[in-house]
Amino acid sequence: MEYRHFFLARHLVNLGHRVSIVASTYSHLFSSPPKTDRLVEFEIIDGVEFVWLKSPKYKLNGPKRLLNMLSYSFLAQVTSLEKQLGTPDAIMGSSPHPFTLMNTLSLSKRFKAVSLVEIRDLWPLMLVELGSMKASHPLARVFQAIESRAFKQADRVISLWHSADDYMLQNGVSKNRYRYLPNGIELDDNIFAGDDSLLTALNKAKTEGKFVIGYGGSHGHANPLNQVIDACHELKKRGVNNVIFFMVGDGPDKQKAVARARKLSLTNLVWHDSVPKNVIMAFYKKLDVAFIGLKDLPLFKYGPTPNKLMDYLAAGKPIIYAINSSFDPVKEHRLGFSISPEDGSALADSIIAMSKLDKLSLKEMGTRSRVYAEKSHSYKELANQLDQIIKEIL
Repeated sequence: MEYRHFFLARHLVNLGHRVSIVASTYSHLFSSPPKTDRLVEFEIIDGVEFVWLKSPKYKLNGPKRLLNMLSYSFLAQVTSLEKQLGTPDAIMGSSPHPFTLMNTLSLSKRFKAVSLVEIRDLWPLMLVELGSMKASHPLARVFQAIESRAFKQADRVISLWHSADDYMLQNGVSKNRYRYLPNGIELDDNIFAGDDSLLTALNKAKTEGKFVIGYGGSHGHANPLNQVIDACHELKKRGVNNVIFFMVGDGPDKQKAVARARKLSLTNLVWHDSVPKNVIMAFYKKLDVAFIGLKDLPLFKYGPTPNKLMDYLAAGKPIIYAINSSFDPVKEHRLGFSISPEDGSALADSIIAMSKLDKLSLKEMGTRSRVYAEKSHSYKELANQLDQIIKEIL
């Protein structure tokens, strides 16, 4: 599940706001989608009002995912939510779902509310660079037109990308309307409690004296599946037997990656399906080192702040960071090792180097991760910043 908006909303409620989240009943990010037979369902969680709009299920990218987006957008537009929620003062729409940006502009005009659009992924640029869609594709043109309109008309444009200033300015966002609000962490140690077969397997590896490195997240085109496989193969060839790598998550490229790893007989690589938030956080907490990587794409120069990186920071872990990005807190704050993306040998080298460090050095890296997270990525502080952004335009 996407927790960013829930955590921000919960802190905004504590600041005196009434906050409603209008969400689809189905997303590939949900581990347990809400169940309802009604088109619209209302629920309150920790003081945050949720409006669930019934939307069709889908698998991977394709026509059904587009139908899910359009269905959600249509219901958000025609449902008289103000009868239940009251008239809003501010409306914030979050991409990558592009049609939410259209809803934001339209509904803010209807209710005479201020509008904020939040850019989490750069669509259609990301789809084009990943090879999922040509720039000339009609849908890419539609997405580009929506993004351009939102950039020009929204009262504020918020980006999670650290260095997206140039991109925003080149695409119609005036400097005074642009704000950076990165991904964050919830500083609640209760999220590290869980029990699962994943944790059982990890604990077994620990008792066998293994150095455990892990990755949790999507297994798609942008993710470092081949880099991990290449690294584990390299470790095998070098006779390194004290390391085990856990890959946790799902995605369109997972099946192919698992088949390749099986063909190479990689006993040092373990695959596990997605698990609930509390379990994955407990998993991160027990790792020796956490790994994050992305494909080497030009768009990453704009500095994404990935969710999984935030989770690693919250867990206080040393990190191996394989992203060619202007945003590299691992290098800047000495949280671990930064290496080239898509380079299996470099990953193998860094794993070996990490495994040879004494426990105190690893612990110090992990402590710096947590301290950096508390200082720069606390959702409580990010909510304070969002509160100020809203007050600027009310």
